[in-house]
Amino acid sequence: MRLFVLGATGRTGSALVAQGLARGHEVTTFGRSAFVGKAKSLRIVVGDPMHANDLAAVLPGNDVVLSALGTRGIGATSVLADGVHATIEAMRCAGVRRLVIVSSSLLDSNIAWFPRFVGRTFLRHHVHDQRAMEKQVTESDLDWTVLRAPRFNNGAFTGRYIVSAESEQTETSGVPMSREDVACMMLDTAERGNHVKQIVRICGARL
Repeated sequence: MRLFVLGATGRTGSALVAQGLARGHEVTTFGRSAFVGKAKSLRIVVGDPMHANDLAAVLPGNDVVLSALGTRGIGATSVLADGVHATIEAMRCAGVRRLVIVSSSLLDSNIAWFPRFVGRTFLRHHVHDQRAMEKQVTESDLDWTVLRAPRFNNGAFTGRYIVSAESEQTETSGVPMSREDVACMMLDTAERGNHVKQIVRICGARL
């Protein structure tokens, strides 16, 4: 497959690139900063992910967009919403339909009281941006998958994770995931064609 990775310079994005190449895929990274890496199947493009024209110029020929874009800090932001607006517009122009994108379990209705409190106070701007991003994705005509992930850590790759539907009424698990396992889940979803037009919850598997 030909993978187009947004947020490749972040830790989850870097894991996506490394694992994608290891699986034999062709990978294009796109961002304001050049991805640091070298491989025969790796293409590095510098551009603004907030500009649809920049994206549309290099998207044709790719099979799937994998977005691991994130935000920093706790202040007001619209990075995710603005970024996905440009991504959706560019994908339509380029004729690329498949989008796998990371969101946050803080948007779940079944989370425990403490993360719900955090999402409504300290991380309220982050949650607002995530919600605006999800709204655009789910209202689009793309073949999208939204992965609501819990807090990440820098743990080792295990290849183990648990997936549940957004509609399930069980309380969202608080088991964190390593960024390596989040990347694994994203690649599995892209390769298998799973969860199209679905919001799914993912979390780490207890060993």
